[in-house]
Amino acid sequence: MNLLKNKAFLITLVIAAIWTIVAIIFVGKYFRERADRERMENNLAASNKQIEYYETENGQLAARTDALQLHNDELKQLYPEIMAELKNLKIPARRVENYSETVIHHDKEIVTKLRDSLLYDTVPVKVFNYQDEFYKVSGIAIADTQKVHIESTDSLIQVVYRGERYKPWLWIFSRRKLQQSIVSKNPNSKIVYARQIKIEK
Repeated sequence: MNLLKNKAFLITLVIAAIWTIVAIIFVGKYFRERADRERMENNLAASNKQIEYYETENGQLAARTDALQLHNDELKQLYPEIMAELKNLKIPARRVENYSETVIHHDKEIVTKLRDSLLYDTVPVKVFNYQDEFYKVSGIAIADTQKVHIESTDSLIQVVYRGERYKPWLWIFSRRKLQQSIVSKNPNSKIVYARQIKIEK
């Protein structure tokens, strides 16, 4: 009788353990799928969002965007042009952790004086030179032809960080967005496009 009770207890214990394991597996799968769905919803919102501009403490114009979080297969499907760029760079896609792309527009009006000069001691020409912290421009005008040489130097500061909360009203119970801030040291530059993608493994 005692042996039967022990057997029944053992069978009940094994069945309870199996049900517990199955429940843990299904609950884990549910939370993973929910997190994946939220990630894709956040990616959709981030891809449709425009660049936000703000002023830094020292008065420079900075741009902020939300970063996308994609798996490798999603990156291949959604952005084949990025895969082509990685192939061009000879970087295997599976080794990439972050991808960043920034487009900058430079706009500067330069006014300088033309000086008379001689080329080969006989050909009259007009020349000009201009230089500041970010640009070096020189030119020569021979008859109706102008030759201009432009050098431009710029520094981009890019920071990827955990920024604003997805749902600020939930306070600490809401995860933070992965965001990037970019600032150009050249005051004549404006960031017109930026994309940051974190590759999820």
